[in-house]
Amino acid sequence: MAQSIEIAYYNTMILAGSVLGSSPFIVGSFHIEESRIKGGFNDTKIDYGVKAYLTDEDYSTRRRPNAMMYSGIYNSKTKVNKTNEFPIGSAITRAVDLSNGSIQKLHAEDTNLNIFQENKVSRALIDKDAIFTAEGQALSVSGSKVIGQVAAYQGKYGISKNPESFAHHAGRKYFVDKNRGVVCRLTRDGITPISMYGMKDFFKDNLSLIPSGFGDNYIYGMYDENKDQYILSLQNENINVGKKVEQLVIRVSTANTGFATLSYSEAVKGWTSFYTYKPTFGLSMSKRFYTFNERVLHEHYEGEYNKFYTSAYSDPSYIQLVFNDGPSAIKTFHTINYEGTTGWSMESFKAENVSKEGYTVSSQSEQAYKIPKNGVTIIDETGRGVNIGFELKESKYYKELMQSVPYTFTDTFHRGHINTTSGIKGYHAVAELQYWEPTTIVNEEKAELFAVSSEINISSK
Repeated sequence: MAQSIEIAYYNTMILAGSVLGSSPFIVGSFHIEESRIKGGFNDTKIDYGVKAYLTDEDYSTRRRPNAMMYSGIYNSKTKVNKTNEFPIGSAITRAVDLSNGSIQKLHAEDTNLNIFQENKVSRALIDKDAIFTAEGQALSVSGSKVIGQVAAYQGKYGISKNPESFAHHAGRKYFVDKNRGVVCRLTRDGITPISMYGMKDFFKDNLSLIPSGFGDNYIYGMYDENKDQYILSLQNENINVGKKVEQLVIRVSTANTGFATLSYSEAVKGWTSFYTYKPTFGLSMSKRFYTFNERVLHEHYEGEYNKFYTSAYSDPSYIQLVFNDGPSAIKTFHTINYEGTTGWSMESFKAENVSKEGYTVSSQSEQAYKIPKNGVTIIDETGRGVNIGFELKESKYYKELMQSVPYTFTDTFHRGHINTTSGIKGYHAVAELQYWEPTTIVNEEKAELFAVSSEINISSK
């Protein structure tokens, strides 16, 4: 039978007890002790001890954008949490050079703290300090300082006011210095401007279009562990490289302009691709890559290819190639050939003018008719079906290049309207191929492109 015992003492706890006799109502000796250390035995009130009061008559808000402050610690063993304590009587601050701008990003790595300012990147020791030998070599030693000595990395690079561009993986830290128009990588070897790997002018031009401040001016950085690459998305209404879609605008999944999303791969030490999605955040979990567009979550490499967020259609894949063999010689490009999946079309083929010492060397800028995918036919004036797309021959798709003026997919193909002049002449040429099968691209049908070539004749040297 349950038994209720009334304890007539304040702030007590029962530690142990015993019952004497055979009746459950006969209460024996219970040991009762005070649960707080400051009270006396059987006291009716508790003394909380001495309280200290501090009044600051001249208080004010002080902003120190170049300073760091640390709190008390959280003891995981005792569960004592002092992270909300900032004793002003202790040396709990550490400042960096204010001339390098405000601190925008802190990243802890092992026992170091990476400090990203607007115009500088530094490293601070955590729970240790440095002493120097007679030769000037730094040695790390244990110390009482939470934030130890601060040392700056070589190079005048910072993260500007774009901490959202930061991403890290396997000891590598990536960030964007908008003020200097570069993308940087931080490793044990220091800071390397990776935008110099074939994309110097692109980043210099497009980063200059993004004003400082908030709004729609963001530079999102994220790391894709599935493909092992750094993803960067430049977003501003002035950027005009987001999508390469000139027809069927209704099938565009995101805005056609106002962003440029591209990737950098350590495997090739270069920038590998542009993408047609516009993320507002991204992360990797368990080798899976996720991005957000506003509040829409999308898992990449699942479902239909090139279909992002809430779009009902897939975006096209396209690739731009430069034919520049023998750049000092004028050439005639007769054909275009590719190895890969059927369904690729040639959107443009243009022989570029070459400017030298302020004047144009080439006589003209020529371009070819678009070439549809394999299997596209028209009815000519005689009523016969004529294949105007790529033709399959010896496991390659090929087609002759015919001079033309630009036309759109809405044009009617008639042989009588086509300039039959064969070949495109110039020092070098730029071709663009596109793959777009939004109704048939599923997870099992992957479009591939292995090689693209052109048959040429040297006209002059």
